[in-house]
Amino acid sequence: MQIHRCRFADYVPKAVNAIECTPPTVSQQRLAVGRANGDIEIWGVYNRRLLYEKVIPGIVNGSLEAVAWCHQTELTADDLELFDTDAEREAARKRLIEQPPRLFSAGLNSVIVEWDLAKLVPKAAVDSYGGAVWCMAPNHAQTQLAVGTEDGHIRIFDITDGKLAYERCFDKINSRILSVAWSHNDETIVTGSADSCVRVWTANTGHMVSRMTLPKEGGLPTLVWAVKVLKNRTIVSGDSRGHVVFWDPVMHVSQQDFRAQGADVLCLAADADGNTVFASGVDPKVTQFKLFAGSKSLSSLSENNANGRQGKKKAALSSERKVNGFGPATKWQLTGFRRYHTHDVRALCVSSQLPSRLLVTGGVDTQVTACLANDFPNENPFRQPCFPPIDSVVSVAPKAKVVLQHQETTLKLWELGKAEPVPESLGNKMESGQGLQIYERQKDLLRMDISAKTHILSSAISPSGTLVAVSDSAGPKLYCITRSSEDSSVVRARRLRNFPPENFVPGYSENRGVTGFCFTSDERRVVMTTVDGFVSVVDVSEWRANKFATARRHCGHRTSKDQVEADAGCDDVATCPGMVKSTHPAEVGMGTIVKMAISHSNKYVATGDSNGMVVVSEVDGPANSVVALPRTKGSKERLTALAFDRSDNLVVTTVLNHVYVWDVAKSALTKWSAKYSRTGIPMPFERNMDFVTGVATNAAEPTVVYAWATNHITRIDLAMAPGPKRAVLNIHKRKHIETDILKKVHEEKEQADRRLERQAIKRKKRESISAPPVDGDAGDSAMEVESETDGASMEELASEKDWSLNNDWSLTYVARLREAGINFDEPHNFRMTQRYQSLMHASFIDDNTMVVIERPWIDVASLLPLAYNRHRFVR
Repeated sequence: MQIHRCRFADYVPKAVNAIECTPPTVSQQRLAVGRANGDIEIWGVYNRRLLYEKVIPGIVNGSLEAVAWCHQTELTADDLELFDTDAEREAARKRLIEQPPRLFSAGLNSVIVEWDLAKLVPKAAVDSYGGAVWCMAPNHAQTQLAVGTEDGHIRIFDITDGKLAYERCFDKINSRILSVAWSHNDETIVTGSADSCVRVWTANTGHMVSRMTLPKEGGLPTLVWAVKVLKNRTIVSGDSRGHVVFWDPVMHVSQQDFRAQGADVLCLAADADGNTVFASGVDPKVTQFKLFAGSKSLSSLSENNANGRQGKKKAALSSERKVNGFGPATKWQLTGFRRYHTHDVRALCVSSQLPSRLLVTGGVDTQVTACLANDFPNENPFRQPCFPPIDSVVSVAPKAKVVLQHQETTLKLWELGKAEPVPESLGNKMESGQGLQIYERQKDLLRMDISAKTHILSSAISPSGTLVAVSDSAGPKLYCITRSSEDSSVVRARRLRNFPPENFVPGYSENRGVTGFCFTSDERRVVMTTVDGFVSVVDVSEWRANKFATARRHCGHRTSKDQVEADAGCDDVATCPGMVKSTHPAEVGMGTIVKMAISHSNKYVATGDSNGMVVVSEVDGPANSVVALPRTKGSKERLTALAFDRSDNLVVTTVLNHVYVWDVAKSALTKWSAKYSRTGIPMPFERNMDFVTGVATNAAEPTVVYAWATNHITRIDLAMAPGPKRAVLNIHKRKHIETDILKKVHEEKEQADRRLERQAIKRKKRESISAPPVDGDAGDSAMEVESETDGASMEELASEKDWSLNNDWSLTYVARLREAGINFDEPHNFRMTQRYQSLMHASFIDDNTMVVIERPWIDVASLLPLAYNRHRFVR
């Protein structure tokens, strides 16, 4: 097999400016990761893993400084008056809890935006009325949003019952507000500003009740970049001196002051109990502080209680808190630090999911890392790739051998290089990974900036490389790519003006953004998935005449009663409405189609949404061709990749790294999948921290699929059993183990052969001795000789006996391999290679010819600004 190993993709991610986790009242925890260019990535939290779900594209030339989740669960005083009975109030409260969380963002453009998490567009927007927004935080009742602005005001916005409205303004200070936090009873607000002060405000009146002043360094004011209010009302601040200060909640004086960082402290995070605080900043080390009562850490005691270990420890903790009241007897201690990043850390977050709370970090080096907060600093973090781990940023035209990449508003095209053909006589003799002689390198064909309101949402290139489809939040566009001649590197792009047809979405759909494109192999159709949940099939066969028509519209992901009734009334285009299902309101508000695949026969199209629902439809089939796959059991089974194998069976991978194969014709799992998908997957593959990002198929291997993630490619034969549960899957590691064991067995065989030679020499000596004489001396001598023979070491004799009886060293070799996890008696399926790292894309462009596109982080790091320079002193 030949592999094009490409590293020319120049995707440059943006810095992480904000990370926030959904409130603990939300059943499915998610993270919002805000990038410096305004993009907001939504990640799902599944035990210790993070799943990249989708991205909300930011506006062109936008910025983002803060994000906030809100999830109201309690009725306001006005709402309580609307209901007469407790039953009505409880029903209303239940409806509130079932609603999806709300996401807000703000930046230097002075606009506060609420986002539609399903349609990926702004849901509401309001001016900050004070210039650039530097910080934002909701209260614990999730009814108000406090915003710190450039003009020195704190402004409160009402967010009850789905609103986003300006409410009131606090007293003005002569400095910008850099950080804000609410107390747990929502009675006070704490802010940090650019004038060396930490202030405490009364939430009801908007008046300042206390001011805590920090010392200046070098005559410049100290910038208070971060503040937190803990559960015990202790105030924590991080400033530009690199200090983390713990303030007394009553007297408002400094309790403890730590020089935690070598430079500015930009962010703080605390666990739900308020017994552990994390800090980081320009000095990219993450520092941990724990609250101790005497010699006991209160965070560890709280952890034991959370895990059900109560009794004496809980009683001791309660009495200790009662006596000390978190007063002078309790002390904060710096308990450890780790350097997870190379550049400034701008965001810290501790997830609220129990029992495994995750500490998530991000910053200028563009990477998002996650580790268990309880195991910090001893646990190594899991680093997410610096690029979006989805198979849509890069696409490949297999016939033209052209690569397309999009970023922000730019499209880039490259043509793959060419290598010298390998004779068949040499092909079988070449080692795995051996490079071929390249006679033509890749070509940079085109770089084009499109006119768009937001960053690019999705893009795709046709198999022949003549059509490129791209979409922002406003709608899709189609471009024709032409060359002056076949060998010419001069490429031109021309937009086809009549695309898309007006009816590719119905008239009542207000959003025309497309989340995914797929061209059929004959390029007669392009299938588009929209943010409103439509799957539209558009005829592009007459693109040269600039004629396009919507052939069919599938609505399998639209399952609410209102949506199904509206879709059933469409008569402008052949429409396949979905089926009404009792879908949870939170799923309706979060569901977006994020995956799509077309079968190799161009007959079926499969789509999957962020809620885990997969729908298979016929591209040109009748109205009843929409078939919804059954949801996998368990809330943690979410979709990660979709693809069709060469037999038109649908391959689905999930967050548990299970591989399901769905027979579309029979509407059932295949025999292989029914037997192995849940319990037969090898453990090294199942427990890999990287989710499967994509699945590729090779025409030369009809029963084989290649599942790839950012750190591995795994070959899976769907006609073969998965093999032993604890098998060694990595082919390079497997080969290394086989070589080492074979070397050791050869050494042992040589030692045994030498022992046998020595024993043979001894036997020959004994046989050459003449018959023993009669006199006593000779008898003594004979006894000595006999004694010498009987006195041979038992180990040598046992070894001689064992090896002489078992001359089949291959059995020893096989037994040692079995102990190491390599069993030749069972099939070696799930063959994994980790030679390729930071994978952005993998697919086949021909029989036994694969394209692998990598984006090593070291290449990204070379483009980043200078990092904090630590002084190292060497003797």
